[in-house]
Amino acid sequence: TVHDTHAHGWLTLKQIIKYSSNIGAVKLSEITGNKGLFDVLSSFGFGEKTGIGCPGESPGSLIHYQKWSRIDAGAIAFGQGVSVSALQLISAVSALANDGVLMKPLLIKEILNSDGTVREVFKPVRVRRAVSSKTALAVRRMMRSVVTKDGTGTAAAVPGYSVCGKTGTAQKVVPGGRGYSKSKYTSVFVGFAPEDHPELVTLVVVDEPMDNHYGGVVAAPAFKNIMEETLHYLSIPPDMGEKQVVAAVEGN
Repeated sequence: TVHDTHAHGWLTLKQIIKYSSNIGAVKLSEITGNKGLFDVLSSFGFGEKTGIGCPGESPGSLIHYQKWSRIDAGAIAFGQGVSVSALQLISAVSALANDGVLMKPLLIKEILNSDGTVREVFKPVRVRRAVSSKTALAVRRMMRSVVTKDGTGTAAAVPGYSVCGKTGTAQKVVPGGRGYSKSKYTSVFVGFAPEDHPELVTLVVVDEPMDNHYGGVVAAPAFKNIMEETLHYLSIPPDMGEKQVVAAVEGN
């Protein structure tokens, strides 16, 4: 049985994202179909290595849609039944911020010789277009609502900046058994800013939080602190005036 944290009734697509509705995600997957869901997840790089060059990198787990049961399809729609690395997740969200284009992650910008001269330069590498520019823009708008009033990620809001994000609260698989734990979770918040011209993407993962397990409660505040300090450190200017900040908090 699929549950939401609160009863919502009918929701728009934007509200499904804003309120993080599992039930809404399952209903959407029934509309798009298994192949459609699988193709999009694959296009974002889930189920394959990012090619970052680390020997121990995991491709994660994404079973081919032809092997999905009806339960698999519903669970995968809201994030269970599939496993991804932190690198895969932030790369996928970066693609949404990057107008729908998935890029190969880079750890090293350049290698210098002992005398300071440049030995080798590593440039950005495009992997593929994950979704259309129009779709990426639409999803960014939905992710913006997550950080506004009544969204699950209001604790991630950074004053002066239009933050887009998504909460995640995943039950852990029961060790050596079947099903999911009711006491152990992985809590996540991932997002970027500014909305129209994203400059920075941040992912916070909290493993087995103790007092509260919701991503919007335990991961979002850390995201806010990291983003705020990093935006200032990189001299990325605010994109929202005082009136806009008030409007965003009020959800307008």
